[in-house]
Amino acid sequence: MALAGAICATTASAQEQEKSSDDPTKIATKAGISYTDEAAISGSLAFGPATKVNARISESGQWSLGASYLFPFGIVTFSASSLEFDNEASQTRYSLGGFIPVTAMGVRTGNWQVFVPFGYTYTEGEVVVSALGIEDPFFVDVNSRSGYTGLFAIYPFNEQFTLLSGAVGTVGTDDFTGISLGTGLSYHFTEQDTLSVFASVIDNSFGSRDRLGISYRREF
Repeated sequence: MALAGAICATTASAQEQEKSSDDPTKIATKAGISYTDEAAISGSLAFGPATKVNARISESGQWSLGASYLFPFGIVTFSASSLEFDNEASQTRYSLGGFIPVTAMGVRTGNWQVFVPFGYTYTEGEVVVSALGIEDPFFVDVNSRSGYTGLFAIYPFNEQFTLLSGAVGTVGTDDFTGISLGTGLSYHFTEQDTLSVFASVIDNSFGSRDRLGISYRREF
């Protein structure tokens, strides 16, 4: 039994090593830094072949914290995060969701690696309210429960360059709707080191946010 367990653990570890560092289902210890309109640091800490914790914090104090578990069908993550929008509105989100590779559903995608993000989110925060004759906006507290799904895809041009793109739609209570779009290009200049450029758009009932950025990530 002990030998069988050791073989299974070794096999799982080898499978994780074969995954791209951009694969959202990969369990690995990582550390990175990114810059959009402000700097942020992020990282993940793996505990064995199936569990990791994730964290991120920016200069302005926006943060995210989560834990992930890898199942045979995909990865599931519970996370909490705070976000500020360009109109100064803010939100705090609590989410249970994950990613399922479409190959787990028997779909062949060739050189593309395609995943279905899914989940449930509880959001609380403030929305900006504009009134006639008032130059400064004021804020109203809003709570919402929503579900989301979409597509995320990875396309390796070669061993060094990888294209990433994704889109997620959200529908919730109190007429809450939202969409998130993103694309990026990763340059893997060693097996452990990755440099990426990316662009993202978030537009939902709380507000909107557009970002261009660059990041560096080290996998241990």
